[in-house]
Amino acid sequence: MRSIHHPVEAVMTDNPEQRLRVEHFEFGTSDPATAECVTKEMYGECRQSPGSAEGFTFSFRRTNAGGMSLDHLVHTMDTRADFTVHGKLMFVFVTGGIFSIASDGQETRLRIGDTALYPAEVPIRLGWDRLRAEILCVPEEAVDRAVAEHDGDSEVRFLGTRPVSPEMDRFWRSTVGFVSHQLETPDSPLCSPLVRAQTLSLLGAAAVRAFPNTTMTADYRPGPGQASSAAVRQAVDFIDAHADQPITPDDIAAAAATTLEALEAAFTRHHGTSPLGYLRRVRLERAHRDLQSTDPTTGATVPHIATRWGFPQSGAFAARYHDVYGRPPGHTLHT
Repeated sequence: MRSIHHPVEAVMTDNPEQRLRVEHFEFGTSDPATAECVTKEMYGECRQSPGSAEGFTFSFRRTNAGGMSLDHLVHTMDTRADFTVHGKLMFVFVTGGIFSIASDGQETRLRIGDTALYPAEVPIRLGWDRLRAEILCVPEEAVDRAVAEHDGDSEVRFLGTRPVSPEMDRFWRSTVGFVSHQLETPDSPLCSPLVRAQTLSLLGAAAVRAFPNTTMTADYRPGPGQASSAAVRQAVDFIDAHADQPITPDDIAAAAATTLEALEAAFTRHHGTSPLGYLRRVRLERAHRDLQSTDPTTGATVPHIATRWGFPQSGAFAARYHDVYGRPPGHTLHT
């Protein structure tokens, strides 16, 4: 049996925001009882019915950042488990072996390359043999927040375990692939609270698009109403004062004492973009100011400054910066 735990502290910058910590955990055993204890600790209480332990292998590797985690799991025993997910969404991607999910009288059998969602707060029965899988865990609030930002209603319930179409399956897998790379890369940009908040929003919105849920059958809602010019000014003041923090559109609407739908409509009239679009403008301007005022001989780089302001993809940041300021960000930093 082996157990390795490697917490990795992010490199601190001169930014006063609190940095998150990316942690790595590895474990392996040939003892089924020990493997069961570890799976319960990592995923929650479950009742397992293991098969033959001959030649059993279990290995587990997790990368975690602020409640969002990616696991690489190997479990070779033929096993059945009764399980309920609480407070988080779990997505499995099968890379080897056999895996099935049964819930509400329906069973989904997954093959290599298939992905599925564990429905939250619903009893499920899992079955697997010679399993190799990647499991992404996301706080349930990420989906609630994504729905609230777009629909003004944070109540959502998933109605199935598989993506709604092959196109949405590919979309979901590409989204998870991008996030996985960001999570596991050295000096992960997810150490930044801004980047983590945006990544969770990305995952939440992608999950709502990819997996069947109640928002896809929601009844018609009336128009958003109107927000006053004073409410827009309050929202702008709030954004300017909190642009270095992981604020959400709901936070902005609350500061302006109006609904998000009304504020979005008013922002489009007054600023030609949404509150979130305006927030990105402000963060880009702050990154521009930092590039202008930072001495490059101190070791500061464009990626570090971009990540500080919520832009983890250097290429996308450079393209957007060039569109707005007419030159590469590196040119601003070094001149």
